[in-house]
Amino acid sequence: MTQDVHFGQLLPHYFPKELQRHYRDEMESHPLRGEIIATALANQMSNDMGFNFITRMQDETGASISDIAKSYAIARDVFGFEALFDDVRALDNHVTATVQYDILYRCRRMLRRATRWMLRNKRKGESIAAQVGFYRPALQNLVEHLDQYLVESEIKEHDQQADALRQIGVPDVLANKVCRLTSVFSGLDLAQVSEQLDKPFELVARLYYVMGDRLSLHWFLKQINNQPVDNHWQALARASFREDLDWQQRMLTASIVSEMDPQHDAETGLAQWMDDHAVILGRWQSIVDEFKVGSVHEFAKFSVALRELSLLNLN
Repeated sequence: MTQDVHFGQLLPHYFPKELQRHYRDEMESHPLRGEIIATALANQMSNDMGFNFITRMQDETGASISDIAKSYAIARDVFGFEALFDDVRALDNHVTATVQYDILYRCRRMLRRATRWMLRNKRKGESIAAQVGFYRPALQNLVEHLDQYLVESEIKEHDQQADALRQIGVPDVLANKVCRLTSVFSGLDLAQVSEQLDKPFELVARLYYVMGDRLSLHWFLKQINNQPVDNHWQALARASFREDLDWQQRMLTASIVSEMDPQHDAETGLAQWMDDHAVILGRWQSIVDEFKVGSVHEFAKFSVALRELSLLNLN
């Protein structure tokens, strides 16, 4: 694990700046190189994510400590969380500690979710640096052009959330970045779908977000996230529901893009697909309508709903 070039970047920071300046090359042959990197990485994970991060990831995925550390490192680098955490720390004495903790909570939740995604969807045989190189362009594309892919209602929602942060002293760039993390997260799936189908990333991204709106998938995700949990098993179930929904949306996107007329844009291709699957979509819509009746739901309802959604991928 410690031989990857990415982990090697941690090594110099362990030493005083004066030694970094004069003995950078010699550090690579330090007899305790592996141990130092492992210690630095463990400290970084604990500082970023809390002392129970590894245990929680093991409970949720069954992955080894080594794989968790690798996935964390990829996710942290792909999303640019180092710079994001630095920006949050720079808010000291400019906003209240409560505001900083709230932003850090959002960032940590997303980094934990991204780490879990990496564990579930690892690109076997590729180094950390190679995987970062694959995913980072997709995430950067979304950061720069997200509003071109999202529907109007979601843009408005993100803007309202960012405005709320700006009003309490959070800089504009940081506010927008934090409030759009949930949508940017989908870039991991979009990168793989675009590569596997050899389709333009822009087409895949636009279809993904428009379909999520038309089928109320993004709304349904909010219901999952807002579902209260009373014990460990319910927490695991909620995480499983979230992953299942992400997977279903990814598979639907791939299916529609692969079958649509190459001359059609995302909206036209989606409209044609919805016409062809009107009956089963009606069943899904009736389930969504039942969810909209109340705000508190049993866990069994989510299982049934996701089962019905999976049928769309079988037709």
